[in-house]
Amino acid sequence: MNKLLNFLLIFPLILFARINPFEPVITPENINIKKPKYFHKVIVYLPNNARILKKIIFVYQTLDSDIKQKEISINKAIDFHSPIIVTHNPKNFSMKILKFPTFKLFIKNKKLFFNTKDKLLRIFFLTEPFRLVLDFKRNVDFLTIQKKVKNSFVKKIVVGAHSGFYRVVVYFDAKYSYKVKKDINGVLIELR
Repeated sequence: MNKLLNFLLIFPLILFARINPFEPVITPENINIKKPKYFHKVIVYLPNNARILKKIIFVYQTLDSDIKQKEISINKAIDFHSPIIVTHNPKNFSMKILKFPTFKLFIKNKKLFFNTKDKLLRIFFLTEPFRLVLDFKRNVDFLTIQKKVKNSFVKKIVVGAHSGFYRVVVYFDAKYSYKVKKDINGVLIELR
């Protein structure tokens, strides 16, 4: 009787069990991440009774999805016949190539390519200031190298040798989200 009762209690659990309990039940439909299109220009015509532009308020979304705003006080006369034009020209950074003892680093347009055959062991980020830390597998011995980068979203690179690996720390001008792609030629990091 006791065995029958145990069987009746456990049997429904077996029916609803999955092979991999950590596999999500619902699979996402859109797994492709699309790059956002940059805002370039907007033209605004004010009503014919507008005479003084008091202020402009920009409402924006941060990397953490917070909604914030920035208010700019103008308080100047305007001609309603002429539009107000707001333009945004995304900055294109020129190509930078940095050589280190174990790899070459190519930096351009919010992309970093580490040209190396060494295996990427781990990657993580630290805040205050925002920086990415990459550990590559290789036994090397060299003094810590620090290179500053001018006119770039990358501020400086610090490379140091450790036992069995070397560490690359990339300091940025702001906080970014990032995507990592690995191939036989190295590691590509795309920032957003």
